[in-house]
Amino acid sequence: MKECNIEKVLNGRLAEFCYFIHANDNDCICIDPGYETDRIMRYIEQHNLVVKEILLTHGHFDHMLSCYYLQQKFGSNIYISKEDEEILYNAEHNYSNLINKTTFDEFKIKDYVKDNEMINLLGYDIRCISTPGHTKGSMSFYFETQRVLFSGDTLFFETYGRVDLYGGSYADIKNSIENKLFTLPNEVLVYPGHGETTSIGKEKLHNDIRRMSNEL
Repeated sequence: MKECNIEKVLNGRLAEFCYFIHANDNDCICIDPGYETDRIMRYIEQHNLVVKEILLTHGHFDHMLSCYYLQQKFGSNIYISKEDEEILYNAEHNYSNLINKTTFDEFKIKDYVKDNEMINLLGYDIRCISTPGHTKGSMSFYFETQRVLFSGDTLFFETYGRVDLYGGSYADIKNSIENKLFTLPNEVLVYPGHGETTSIGKEKLHNDIRRMSNEL
C-alpha cells in the first residue's frame, strides 16, 4: 500500500484545516488551501513540499483563497465540483465579504469532478463522493486503499456543516451523510474541514444528524 502521510495547517479565524497528503517524497496533494496564504506557504517551505494537485471540497473562501498563489508558484492542478463553480468568485456566496475581500485572481480548474468518479493523483486512488447540503457542490474525497476520507464541511465530529448558507439544504446533507458517507467502512478515518478527526463508525453512533432524524 502506498504510504500516506497526512499533515495539516490550521488557518484563519474560522479555524479551517488545510491538508497535505504525500508519501516519502516532496510532491503532495493539498486539500482546501484556505485564506492565510502566508501561514500555508511557511509550512510548505519548512517541509519542502511541492503542491502538484489541489482538491477543493467546496467553494467557500476559507477553503480556497490560496489556490491562485499555489497554482502560480507550483503549476498545481485544481479539481472541484461543477456545481460550486458559480460561488468561487462571488463574494456574497463564498462569504469572502466577511473578511472584506470582494475581488479575486482567478485560478484555472483542471477538471470538474463528478459523483462516484475515480481519479488517480500521485499514485493514490481517490473516489469523489458528491455530498451536497453545505453547498450545492460539496464533494468528499475518499482515499480507498488508505481508508481515509476528507469530508470538507459536510461531516464533522459528532455534527455536520451549516445548511443555512447559500445553496445549503438540511435534506441534502442528511442524505449525503446517511446514504453516502455512512455506507463507508466503520474504520475509515474522517478528516473534516474544521474540528477533530473522527471515524465513520463513531459518527454512525454519535452524530447529531442521527439524533435530529429521530426527533423529526
